[in-house]
Amino acid sequence: MTATANTGHRIYQGRVSLDWHKQREHWGGGRRRPCRFCHRLSFLLDDDRRPVHKVCLEQAMTTALQAAAERRAA
Repeated sequence: MTATANTGHRIYQGRVSLDWHKQREHWGGGRRRPCRFCHRLSFLLDDDRRPVHKVCLEQAMTTALQAAAERRAA
């Protein structure tokens, strides 16, 4: 099951998948800064212009969606 939202991400097999391939605003301009999740250096920026790896953000979003689903089920 795949759901598409206007926010630039899809849910595929229960995981968030971000689509950043046509959006230049996620490129940090060649400057590497620590990812806000894993603290390793990253060239990418999130929508709020904070440094982040795409896979780190996808994992964080997936975890948050799963936690929200569990809260609703409880």
